[in-house]
Amino acid sequence: MKDTKTRILDAAERLIMELGAEKASLRKITDEAGVNIAAINYHFGSKNNMISALMERFLAPLSKELHQSLDRVYTGAENETPELEAVIRAYLVPLLDFSLRCPDHQNFFIQMYRYYDDRDVFMQSIRGLVEKDLKYYAGAFLAALPQLPEKIVLLRLAFFRNTSCGIMQGDCIMEESMAVLGLDLDRKEMIGEMVTTVASGFRAGVKDKSSTKLEEEKHES
Repeated sequence: MKDTKTRILDAAERLIMELGAEKASLRKITDEAGVNIAAINYHFGSKNNMISALMERFLAPLSKELHQSLDRVYTGAENETPELEAVIRAYLVPLLDFSLRCPDHQNFFIQMYRYYDDRDVFMQSIRGLVEKDLKYYAGAFLAALPQLPEKIVLLRLAFFRNTSCGIMQGDCIMEESMAVLGLDLDRKEMIGEMVTTVASGFRAGVKDKSSTKLEEEKHES
């Protein structure tokens, strides 16, 4: 049998998604969970904290997959230096899998945002949830791109993260684009091309050893 806290979260998530943030009152949520209003204050402290707990629960599986995915990259890396393409893939694949499992995730975030009393505090709560994951990946990207200044790597990671949020919209937009352009790629090929494209952007400005050697020889002559 589910504990009281879980019943409240289950009821809140279902009613907010079904009725919308405006109509899913706390009274309806507590009635659905079989508890009284005081139970929300007891277990969460406030309505906002209840929504924060819902967000954390919703994102927890994705966070776990992101960390496990990158952990596997580090396990297989030589000299503890991860390959850039492997790091990018470790970030992209969990996001794509999440978007397939939770096709309504955008509406979930919108409804939770609307239900929160203080929108600025809500955004701070979201940042707190993603901070650990992003910093973990930032370390991996810096390790994979030692030739670039840290500021440049982190800036490109910010661009990449912004792009990846679009990827989380799901496969429907990608499928539509490929259909319009006359492309026929399976998921594995699609991810491969995405990784190649993103990696080239991260490496922009990085000279390989052969070109560096030619430039040195040119200056010496």
